Amino acid sequence: MEDQSGKTGIWGAIHMTKLSAVAEEFCELDEILSRGANLDSVERGYSRKLINAVSTEDEVLECEALKSLGDLYLQKAKMNDHKAENFNKACGLYIDVLRYCRTEDEKQVIEHRIRYAEKCTKLHHCQSHKKSDIGALDNTTLAVSMELLKLKEETKSREHGIIPLVEAFTNYFVAAVACKSKHQEVESLKGLGDLHLDKGRIGKDEAEFTKAARLYRAALDRCEEPDGRETLEHRIEYAEKVKRRQVKI
Repeated sequence: MEDQSGKTGIWGAIHMTKLSAVAEEFCELDEILSRGANLDSVERGYSRKLINAVSTEDEVLECEALKSLGDLYLQKAKMNDHKAENFNKACGLYIDVLRYCRTEDEKQVIEHRIRYAEKCTKLHHCQSHKKSDIGALDNTTLAVSMELLKLKEETKSREHGIIPLVEAFTNYFVAAVACKSKHQEVESLKGLGDLHLDKGRIGKDEAEFTKAARLYRAALDRCEEPDGRETLEHRIEYAEKVKRRQVKI
């Protein structure tokens, strides 16, 4: 019979090593956040790490990015910057971390964060009444697609290039996670996949095709609609096909 306690100990050691490496990766952004300066820059940094974690299925990195974004939005709420909106975002992201908690201690740490957020803002987080700041009243695939199309056009009218679009879709994804909208998560990840596919075509960059396929897979993991799943499977096949063609050139 295998020694289960031994296996648990090995997993715990590996997890702690990974956690330490991830914490070090966040050091610079965490330091800027602690000073309360350049919060928009910190937000972009944490958000990029979240997308990277989602696309590579790195749970430790994803968990840390979610917690860090929660801390960022709580900091904004404490500064009375769109207080209720940022408070709800922070709590929504903290709650999403709970699904990664492996022990009761880890769960209690996150629950303490939520209670602290309520205490210092004098607000109460009620999941049944939380409202997304991304505005989709009709949370269907079509409604979300139209909303993202509008976001794309508005972003393109203000700024040129793919990077501003990637940032806009990334912000939309973060807000979707905070308000627990699977439709919005799926469509924003699919949109990000499309943008990285375009970057790959423009720059003939193999890594961008890989990232596009990974983002499509992340969207597929969250998608429950048969038609949506079929669309994403086709996109994955296409991204990999274009990548193979690029490698041969």
